[in-house]
Amino acid sequence: MRESLGDYKLLRRLAQGGMADIYLGRRTGLAGFTKHVAIKVLSAERAEDPDSRALFLDEARLAGLLEHENIASVLEVDVDAGVHFLAMEYVHGVDLRELLLQAQRRETSLPYEVSLAIVAAAADGLDHAHRRCTPDGAPLRLVHRDVSLSNLMVGHDGAVKVVDFGIAASALSRVTAPPGLVRGKAAYMSPEQCLGDALDLRTDVFALGVVLYELTTGMRCFGGANDFERMLAVVRGDYLPPHRLVPDYPLELEAVVAKALAPVVADRDPTAAALVDALLAVAATHRWALGASMIARTMRALYGEVPEPWAMTDAELAAAAAAALAAEAAPATDTRLAVTVRNAAVHSPRRLARGSVRFTRRGYALACDTRRACDPARSSSAS
Repeated sequence: MRESLGDYKLLRRLAQGGMADIYLGRRTGLAGFTKHVAIKVLSAERAEDPDSRALFLDEARLAGLLEHENIASVLEVDVDAGVHFLAMEYVHGVDLRELLLQAQRRETSLPYEVSLAIVAAAADGLDHAHRRCTPDGAPLRLVHRDVSLSNLMVGHDGAVKVVDFGIAASALSRVTAPPGLVRGKAAYMSPEQCLGDALDLRTDVFALGVVLYELTTGMRCFGGANDFERMLAVVRGDYLPPHRLVPDYPLELEAVVAKALAPVVADRDPTAAALVDALLAVAATHRWALGASMIARTMRALYGEVPEPWAMTDAELAAAAAAALAAEAAPATDTRLAVTVRNAAVHSPRRLARGSVRFTRRGYALACDTRRACDPARSSSAS
């Protein structure tokens, strides 16, 4: 590992992916000024590819236009000795995938109000991104295209952040995907994304619906043995209704999930803001208080008081780094499956076998029984 990039000292690696690695960095200045950041470094292999470099710089340009409390901000983009990097806001917390795994380890589930608060905050941030304009005032037409559990962060203080606009499409994009090429994580793609069709902001609404389903049921929404089967399930709308997994699942919330997951684009919420309004209406019906304080209390219940990494000992840092690498998320799908999925969805009468799918650290596993809900806010009969 390099010791520094630009003005930043690299302290340790936080995560490793196919496109880039993330490091904890520190910048110091006059009078004891210290700023800790996350440093996203384009991998050496990807740096040799012009399209990968262009995507990386597209992300920097987009992030520079986004200023919202629920979007992780980018502070700087630079090149040091041929190494491209972004300096970003450091979020002291975990992604939603790790949060669900921690809840499973504790044999509990997230309270509904916490799940709704997280998704509403993420939707609020995405609505800001969807509404932004280019520097000359033209619509930005931004679509994240990779909204998923691993790209939504929750801080130990209750903050929610949308991260990784690395494959976002916008009016500023310099890289155009060839026909049939789909980018994203198969289980979170919209039907139109799976089919290689034109996308708009409602693709992100669909992905938020998947996240909402998974947070509130503790199960995967679209299962399958491989990306093809998962994409086929998405196109067919083949998922178990939430009440089949959680018997006391609120009907109003199930209706919100179903609308967000509508296979036909026109049947979905027209904007991320509309999804926020629907979630707030459900919360009001059940007198659930949504907000960062509720999320923070749940984080403390699941993790205790977690010191910031720069306050940890070397041994604690090493253990945390090993855990982060072990929890590395599966890479995004980047395959030419759109035509195959379209043909299978239209011509094959076979529906995928239905079964609940639980989360594992590196993928999917069939669950023979439904999730046991241990959250005191839910009925003890949910099993």
